[in-house]
Amino acid sequence: MNITRYCIKKPIGISMIVLFFVVLGLFSFYRIGVELLPAINIPYVTVTVDYPGADSAEIEQDVIKPLENSLSSLTNLKHMTAVARPEKAQITLEFQFWTNIDAAAIDTNQYVNAALNKLPDGIQTPTVLKRDVDALPILEISVLSDKPLGEVYTVANDTFIERLQRAGGVSDVQLGGGRDKEIAVNVDKDKLTYFNLSLSQIVSRIKQENVLTPAGSVFGSNSETNVRLTAQFKSPAEISSIHVNNSKGVAIPLSSIADVQEQDQRVTRYARTNGQDTVSLSVYKNSDANLVDTSKAVLEQLDSLRKDYPDYQFVVITNSSTYVEDALHNTLEALIEGLFTTGLVLFLFLRGWRSTVAVLIAIPTSLITTFFMMYIAGFTFNMLSLMGMSLCVGILVDDSIVVLENIHRHLAKGKSAAQAAEDGRNEIGTAAIAITLCDVVVFMPIAFMNGMTGQFFRQFGLTIVFATLCSLAVSFTLTPMLASQFYKNGLGTPHKGKLWDFLDNLGNKVILYYDKILNWSFFHTKKITASVVVLLLLSISLYYPLGIIGGEYMPKTDEGSFRIMMQFPVGQNIDATNDKVREVEEYLLQQPEVKKLFVECR
Repeated sequence: MNITRYCIKKPIGISMIVLFFVVLGLFSFYRIGVELLPAINIPYVTVTVDYPGADSAEIEQDVIKPLENSLSSLTNLKHMTAVARPEKAQITLEFQFWTNIDAAAIDTNQYVNAALNKLPDGIQTPTVLKRDVDALPILEISVLSDKPLGEVYTVANDTFIERLQRAGGVSDVQLGGGRDKEIAVNVDKDKLTYFNLSLSQIVSRIKQENVLTPAGSVFGSNSETNVRLTAQFKSPAEISSIHVNNSKGVAIPLSSIADVQEQDQRVTRYARTNGQDTVSLSVYKNSDANLVDTSKAVLEQLDSLRKDYPDYQFVVITNSSTYVEDALHNTLEALIEGLFTTGLVLFLFLRGWRSTVAVLIAIPTSLITTFFMMYIAGFTFNMLSLMGMSLCVGILVDDSIVVLENIHRHLAKGKSAAQAAEDGRNEIGTAAIAITLCDVVVFMPIAFMNGMTGQFFRQFGLTIVFATLCSLAVSFTLTPMLASQFYKNGLGTPHKGKLWDFLDNLGNKVILYYDKILNWSFFHTKKITASVVVLLLLSISLYYPLGIIGGEYMPKTDEGSFRIMMQFPVGQNIDATNDKVREVEEYLLQQPEVKKLFVECR
């Protein structure tokens, strides 16, 4: 007994099976993560080293060359690029695409640590970061206030960051713009000479007094407590009160040779929103967190902060979840439009509500079952998988229309509902399988391309394959069963009226016209073949060599915003850079179309 006949004879059994997969699909829908882009293994690791006070030549000679010598022996290293800037060295490592980037980052960190003894003493701790889709902030927020910028920075650093990190799914919140406080020790050179002291002695003494170190553990009968020795400075007065011994062993108060005061740090960055100085907050999510849910949780925390701190404004500059939510909404709209259009076409041309209802059941069943397969495969709702789902709607609609129309044709011959459903499905079964396999053959290779492109488009190709296979299964099982149940009493009385007469006449004219074209084609095969070849060559020439149709990695999207990157000559200080950026900023603010403008200078 073939599967279609079994489903027709066992409607309750197949209904339970379909319901089972629908429940699994709905369960999967709420479990599937939401991302802007699919998770891919980006084979890049970046090593950054800050060396305060060093120029580009010193950076290259003292920092980059020792690190290059150490990192060049990394396994699966494909290419290494180094950039030397004043006070900063950056080395980008590109690995083979199949490399486990987590393991590569760990190996890189070990090689960097092994080379530390060859680097100058004044460097800061090197930073090793892997490139990741999740390394981009999901939300960028500007904090505005009439209060001094230093106070805004302090409150944001001490309070706002901690509040935003409470939101579920948030991994980190980074601060930008503004200036932190620092304690400056301004030493009098004449007094330094008078007391027979050196600057290194003062620096060494301050380091000795400013300590935070483990001091062991205290063990009880049922407990263990770690002990830390805390002796860090909390105010300029505490630093001024320390004593420094000169070469004769005389303790000299630091207040006698230096002026200690709290001040703003040297400006290294500027941030402005709509021309006003601001402090920015960049929110990052955990790799396994849901983008939309995390963004909503952060926005709820922002609403709470607005109530608790009415003197501060929190302006959302970018929100990555907005694009994903729009894509989900557009996909849902495409599905609803496809369902409505298909149902309307079937109702008008087959003259019955039964076909419409069958489509409204069959197509969502195929799509919901696809959610289950996506969940099993570890996919997420992202720009690529949603693009594939939007494309699938047309495939699902085609399968339903072809099956129901053929069953309707067999019913018109006077067959019973069960026999018409079985014959109508079996008659086009081979063709349906062939069409489905064609879709699989076209889209399956996309999922298995090499490199980052293959990783990027894997979910796109496989989502289409999953949906196509689900649609084929539904057309062999659910659709014939529904038709056999809905048409138990035959086609019923045909609808009559001017609209139906018009549709009948229109259909007959189209059939006659198509019949003439088809007969003419059979007797003019050479002309038809030549026309097809000319159209094919013309289509190819639009891409190459004419270049009318271009090519790009990803289609352009209009998100209502854009970024401008400005690069200035090496060695230009931050103030000169800020002046040039402000000229562009003022011009953009004068444009009536601009609603928000965020500027950051580094």
